[in-house]
Amino acid sequence: MSFLSSLTAAAAVAALTLGTAPAAQAADATDGWTLPRLTVSDSTISDVDGRTVLLRGVNVNQLNDYADNGTGLPTVMPLERADFARMAAMGFNVVRLNVAWSALEPTPGAFDTAYVDRIRTAVRDAKDHGIYTLLDMHQDAWGKFIGTPPGVSCPPLTEPGIGWDGAPEWATITDGWTTCTAGGVREVSPAVARAFQAFYDDEQGVQGHLVSTWAKLAAEFKDEPAVVGYDLLNEPNPGLRDPVTAADQLGRFYQRAIDAIRQAETGGFEHLVIVEPSAIWSGFGLDAIPPRQYLTDPLIVFSPHLYSQSITVSSDFPSVEDGFKIAANAAAVYGAPLWTGEWGWWGDDAAADTERFLDSMDRHRIGGAWWSWTQACGDPHAVRDGNTSTMQENLNRVDCPSGTPLGPIEDVAAALSRAYPRAVPGVLTELSRGDFKGSGSGLVEAWYPGSVQPDLQTVNLSDVVLEQLDGGWRMTAHAQGDYSVTQS
Repeated sequence: MSFLSSLTAAAAVAALTLGTAPAAQAADATDGWTLPRLTVSDSTISDVDGRTVLLRGVNVNQLNDYADNGTGLPTVMPLERADFARMAAMGFNVVRLNVAWSALEPTPGAFDTAYVDRIRTAVRDAKDHGIYTLLDMHQDAWGKFIGTPPGVSCPPLTEPGIGWDGAPEWATITDGWTTCTAGGVREVSPAVARAFQAFYDDEQGVQGHLVSTWAKLAAEFKDEPAVVGYDLLNEPNPGLRDPVTAADQLGRFYQRAIDAIRQAETGGFEHLVIVEPSAIWSGFGLDAIPPRQYLTDPLIVFSPHLYSQSITVSSDFPSVEDGFKIAANAAAVYGAPLWTGEWGWWGDDAAADTERFLDSMDRHRIGGAWWSWTQACGDPHAVRDGNTSTMQENLNRVDCPSGTPLGPIEDVAAALSRAYPRAVPGVLTELSRGDFKGSGSGLVEAWYPGSVQPDLQTVNLSDVVLEQLDGGWRMTAHAQGDYSVTQS
């Protein structure tokens, strides 16, 4: 139902005369939200209508191709259309969809169109619920085929490694280096480092294969505005090089992949390209970054994973707040938007930590994707932690080993459902827990959770409409000049 209908407009005028928002209109979760093509403007993610866009949502790993590590348990939960309805009911407007090179190119030169069809279905289901999709070439510890074989003993002070996700077996070049890990840390494995170095050095053309796969995948979605863009490689390992040299070789891969993607998009339009620093950033809260000379594309988005005081090695430095400042300074090197592709908290204080993180996200007026929507009993994270027979607790709980869904962690879900403006005209100048200010002219769209209609006070907004959706409310209005929205 359009908010520009004559009846709605009349109600809006009457409500503005009284200084309050108009009466609610009923709507389905799939109604109303607009998903224009995204771009970058003035170091901000924006849409082609000139609006600042905040992308807030969740990682979805249910199409990933994980090693089963001999557990006999499913490594992912089924991905169903109902998942996206539940995400929409939390106010999410983006999913970072983990996809697997091993599934896309199971043999050299192959391109599995059946797997692409599964990706396409997820994109469609997300779009139908007002949710963008970011395609993320996911990997952890290089791939499925780099775990320590059964019966192999590891030297003192090391532990057997397990298989994870990412590269196909034929692209896993280890030269027999040990798969054992130091302290059980998956990235601290000689075999993982050797495989990554082979990739950066393009041994046997393996890097060229991934570049070609990216081009083929981008060609499939070159006309789709609901696809935000492409996260080129999740948490890349530095290989066998020092941090500066590692950042340089990563930048060269990014440049090569971006060039191929842009060529593949001919006849369509260019999407955002999300680039990450190495996995060191996730562990320490900072790292050397790829040189700017490799990342001159105007649609670059810098996307470190902000886990400070969550899973970083130090629980003190950097703090959550300092982590945002460090990341913002790094993004400024490229003149690029900042967006965090992963963040998350676990344990008894998860909800309070989540609120604190969201406060920083508001202050910096950025978005990000929670890790993750749901985790299966045979997921390598569960195998690593030795809890394949106990309940998996991420955003949604799963009983193990049965695999029975048990619903969300309520206080964390409530925190993540926080009110925010999804898209606002011009520049978003202030944001705090759903109250915001901006400057520009055009359509405002904002999310407010809960069953009770929010009481909004607005300045320089007309045609204000609230539509009730599953889980909350969609606010739309027209802004003119300097505008603001506050909740009473």
